[in-house]
Amino acid sequence: MGKDALPKNWPAGIPYLSGPSYAPHITKSQYQVAKTKTLDLVTEIPRDFPRGPSSLVRIVPIRDPSHPADGQAGLFATKHLSPGSLILPYYGLAHSSVPPHSLAHEQSDYDLWLDRDAGLAVDAEKAGNEARFVNDFRGVATRPNCEFRECWDLRRGERCMAVFVLPAGKNGIKKAVVGIGKGEELLVSYGKGFWGKRRHEGEGEGEGEDRGIYEGHNP
Repeated sequence: MGKDALPKNWPAGIPYLSGPSYAPHITKSQYQVAKTKTLDLVTEIPRDFPRGPSSLVRIVPIRDPSHPADGQAGLFATKHLSPGSLILPYYGLAHSSVPPHSLAHEQSDYDLWLDRDAGLAVDAEKAGNEARFVNDFRGVATRPNCEFRECWDLRRGERCMAVFVLPAGKNGIKKAVVGIGKGEELLVSYGKGFWGKRRHEGEGEGEGEDRGIYEGHNP
């Protein structure tokens, strides 16, 4: 992919993905899980949803000492985003979360579950798209304004994770509050598992709680 096809402020040395990548060790059964739509998988990415760099968001370096990601980067809306709307898929390396293959991803802050029962996860640490820059809301806002959600990609015929604007009325968001405004940072909740793990690592007490579905923080 040429430089002109990369989002502005994309980090050097990190491959940009316009679709998921699969680790060589993924088993046939795990790949089949990724390619199977279950009855509870009702959220879909439309066939006409644009591929490649998103026009809805931009990567912005953060230069604010009060921001937890100061010196790193965040993802910001380039236009108003409606409540409940799809922002972009979360791409990375789909891999097995079963040892020994999971060992290479234990320290990653970009790892999300695709299917816990199948031992299938996706890690955007070393390759991904703009979604890897979504920060946690803690220390930035009173609540998140978007969320990771499992969905079915009609374009590829496979399951994936994606970033959606929180619906009105969810997580304390009042119905009068409509989506995410232009220029606002996209913020999710990484979940208690992520912060519990980081807290215990800082205290030298091991890995802490089992990681939840939300993991991720840009370097």
